[in-house]
Amino acid sequence: MIWNLYNKQVACVRIEDDLSTACPSRGVRQGYSLSPLLCLIYDEAMIREAADNMETGISVGGRIINTIRYADEKAVVANSQKRLQQLMDNLNKVTREFGMKINVKKTNVMCISRKGK
Repeated sequence: MIWNLYNKQVACVRIEDDLSTACPSRGVRQGYSLSPLLCLIYDEAMIREAADNMETGISVGGRIINTIRYADEKAVVANSQKRLQQLMDNLNKVTREFGMKINVKKTNVMCISRKGK
């Protein structure tokens, strides 16, 4: 929920029926104490929307894993090239909906196989 308050754009987070206190939603400056937290919350929402409902990934302990996250770094994993492409296509679609863009120049692909391919 976003609105203008005292000529500043602010946002509140709704969790069930409760609203958080108002916090800045646009123009948060680097170094602002909430910047890293807001960035991680936004980033986590994108990743969850893009990957959590997909049945693509690798099985670890009976659980499907398709993303590995650390701070602002992400690894997308799948058990085939086709499924990896599906995950990346969905991630690209969702990030664009969130107003973000994947930097292709900073994106790497690595294949690990037991078959030695």
